[in-house]
Amino acid sequence: MHRPLRFAALGLATLGLAALVAAHPLAARELGRAPDLRLLGFSADGRYFGLEQDGNDGVSEHGAFAIDVADASTGRSATGFPRGATQLAFQSEANDPRRIALRGFRFKEDDEATTATELIRRWARGATRRSLQALRLTDPGRRLGGYALTDISDATGPVKVMDQPDIIGAHPGTAMKYTVTATMPVPEDPDLACRERETSENHRLTITLAPEIPEWDREAATRAPKAFRTQSVELPHTLPPKTCFTRAQVTDVVRSRNGRGIAVVVAIIYDVGFTDSAEYRTTVFRIEQD
Repeated sequence: MHRPLRFAALGLATLGLAALVAAHPLAARELGRAPDLRLLGFSADGRYFGLEQDGNDGVSEHGAFAIDVADASTGRSATGFPRGATQLAFQSEANDPRRIALRGFRFKEDDEATTATELIRRWARGATRRSLQALRLTDPGRRLGGYALTDISDATGPVKVMDQPDIIGAHPGTAMKYTVTATMPVPEDPDLACRERETSENHRLTITLAPEIPEWDREAATRAPKAFRTQSVELPHTLPPKTCFTRAQVTDVVRSRNGRGIAVVVAIIYDVGFTDSAEYRTTVFRIEQD
């Protein structure tokens, strides 16, 4: 199942109008496609959470397939991950983590046959097989919410979820509730000069999981400070050359079966001039009880 990127398309009624739009710096662009997302699940103790992202943007000559596993002890990728290529890997510089994730994969920049998605998929799965077997991501978890790229409902504001099904009616609900946000401050660039930027830029993606203190029990956080602790993870994030950051969107919030971990998946969406591209980042929070 594909998750298409959403942006407004201009209808061109005449060739003259088409020529005018083509001359404008914000000319109509090729349609971009987000990679397919597959959640690999949690380890039994809720410490590790993995995902696969599969496919290129529908325009790029290079394929893409990548596997990442987050570790709750750091909030970042587990040792040996990520591996594979995202849509932006082949536009990245040598010191970009995306290139490091491709270590050991043999390809030729000028031969697209050597970077086909199927080849990358086969290599990445082989390179991570033993590590994934050792981590035993056998818990599929329960998806609590998020704004998937396939969901075109008009949604505004942060993602808010409950950690288990609850019925809220005349009496207050009993489930823990969380607000989940993802932010990456990047200087405004209304002229999109970022499309011409020749070097990469380093930024920080911050993902925050904030428990909601019940209005009917304001002392709950005092009695259970660990359970109601706000947690944030900062992930270093590199914008490759000729790439504009568009937005960070929380697509999936997933709870482990034992309730010890909550994973957050974020889609990072970019304007790369002639199309849109996207890739997924993930982190996992350890949930503590008092």
